[in-house]
Amino acid sequence: MNIQYRNTLEEVDWNQVSAIFEVIGWGKRPPEKVKAAFHKSSFMRFAYVDDKVVGMGRTVDDGLYYAWVVDLAILPEYQGLGIGSFILKELEKDLAPFTSTMLTAAPGKGGFYEKLGWLKQSNAYIWPRSENQKRDFTNHC
Repeated sequence: MNIQYRNTLEEVDWNQVSAIFEVIGWGKRPPEKVKAAFHKSSFMRFAYVDDKVVGMGRTVDDGLYYAWVVDLAILPEYQGLGIGSFILKELEKDLAPFTSTMLTAAPGKGGFYEKLGWLKQSNAYIWPRSENQKRDFTNHC
């Protein structure tokens, strides 16, 4: 399988990117809004197989101190092939000048990041925007 990686927004099929979010269970995101979000991102990587977007990741930052890896997402049938690891490593290189780099793992995906050397924070918080966020990102007894 020939996987190509690109870090440009040129020629991205935003319908394909939008579909990835829906397939992995992150909800329906309109292609035009996904495009706008990526255009406001600092760094991005896209993985392609036969000119089809199969995964992507992007970052946001304050320009100096704090940076976040956001939206690292790979189509399920392409997970386990090293695509997510490669994209994450590339984004880590891009963010090397920042004092602090963080991310929020999707529920159940923390082990992926820990295996790659990321450390789980003990004092991170979220302001829940929905009951789903409250359920997915908090530990209720």
